[in-house]
Formats: sequence, structure tokens, C-alpha cells
Amino acid sequence: MEIDKRPFYIWAAVLLGNIGIIFAVVLMNISDFSSLFLEPWFFITLGISLFVSIVPVLISKSNSRLKNRFGYGIPVLLLLPLIYFVYDYYTCTGKFCQIAPLFFGWAFGLSPIIFAIFYTIGIFARKYSIKFILSVLWIEVILLVGSALYFGFSVLN
Repeated sequence: MEIDKRPFYIWAAVLLGNIGIIFAVVLMNISDFSSLFLEPWFFITLGISLFVSIVPVLISKSNSRLKNRFGYGIPVLLLLPLIYFVYDYYTCTGKFCQIAPLFFGWAFGLSPIIFAIFYTIGIFARKYSIKFILSVLWIEVILLVGSALYFGFSVLN
């Protein structure tokens, strides 16, 4: 009897997604010539990325009856701070005060979508054949290598 490798591939997909986020943040800081580890944006982005990718996979593997309420309810809760950041973006009158609300607005606007995608992938990857999660993994690898080549050449030039 063969060991089921689907959980390993699911966590590999989570790892590749987080590597892509770290790679994007590093390339943005290289192009701006700023110090990566002194910026709080790096840790905020990494924290949001880890939360949005690890928590839905953990919820999707639970056997609770409330699994769908948590899996699709947390993204709704992640949309609530978006209202404040949109309001702050349009009412702020300082010189640099629109940068943080714009960044956090995008983060809280995209994180529910990514959370729901990882939750749905976690559910379907455990039910369907191994080809489903392998196709997701290959898509992530192709996107990661393509973005590395594209942004790597633009940074080097």
C-alpha cells in the first residue's frame, strides 16, 4: 500500500506561495536600495502571508462541522479593516499619509481572496486525485520561475 502524498504536496504549495511573497519583497527592496530587515513592511507582509496561507490549510484538514464557517467566515472578517483604510486614504491630508493606507488596503483586500483560495485548495486537494495538487504545484513553480526571471533581469539592468 502506497503512502498518501497529498498532505505533503499541499504543504509544498503553501511553502512555494510564501517563497514567492518573500522573493517579491526582497526584489522590491533591492530595486529601492533600502535595507530589507530594518523595514517593518517586510515583517507585516510576511505575517499576513503566513496567516493567509497556513491557517486555511489547517482549517481545511479539521473534521469539525464548523469548518466551512471558519474557512469562509475569516475572509469576511479580514475585509472589515478595509473600510477604515479606504476611509483613511481619502481623508488624510498629510504629505506621506496615503502610503500606509494604500499598502494595508491592498493587503486586507487581497488576503481574503487568497485565504479562500488556499482553503478551497486544501479541501479539494484532499478529496481529488494527486494530479490536482501537482498541477497547482507546477503552476506555482512556473509563476515563481517566470517572475524570478522577469524581475531578476529588470533589477540587474
